[in-house]
Amino acid sequence: MASDSPTTHSVRKHVYPPSSTLSPAQAIAEAWKRESKENQERWKKIDADVKTRFNAPRRPERKTKM
Repeated sequence: MASDSPTTHSVRKHVYPPSSTLSPAQAIAEAWKRESKENQERWKKIDADVKTRFNAPRRPERKTKM
């Protein structure tokens, strides 16, 4: 006796077309190309500021009297 119960479900799997796999560096380069010129300039300025701060000499630690 066949049952019409929903206990047997067909499982659908997503099938994606084969694509070329990008390395993380390639993915970043592709994303960079899609950025607007204004955003690219903004990121370049931020990177320059961070580099300047990172390479700046550190303040000597303050020694307390106690």
